[in-house]
Amino acid sequence: MKPIRVNEIITEDVVTAERDTPVRTVVAQMAENDVGSVVVVEDDRPIGIITDRTVALALEEKPDITELTADDLLHGDVFTADPSMNIFDAIQVMSDEGIRRLPIVDDNGALRGIVTLDDTLVLLGGVVSEVSDTVQSQSPNL
Repeated sequence: MKPIRVNEIITEDVVTAERDTPVRTVVAQMAENDVGSVVVVEDDRPIGIITDRTVALALEEKPDITELTADDLLHGDVFTADPSMNIFDAIQVMSDEGIRRLPIVDDNGALRGIVTLDDTLVLLGGVVSEVSDTVQSQSPNL
């Protein structure tokens, strides 16, 4: 089995917003594109991620979040990865940082795509299925 790189499963069509984008617009983008997150960028560089969970939790503090901008919902650092990173290293970053989405950037820090924990699970599920098929074909008792 060959090493799998992030660039093999990257989603290049990333939904993005600027700092000053109203939260109402961010939520509309999520709904329109059927995604659970929007990457907030500045000069094409990711500076944060707003997730559907971020929005839901913000409702407790400010029920009328329509007055907020994307910048108001950003918290902490954004973790990124290189497209040539091994998929297991990307999974480790997500695990260590407690995140489910990892923006992928080029050498200049510009956003190239995103990899999600769901993407990695689908990929690994396919690999496990292939191995299972091989084992089953070689084991007549199964």
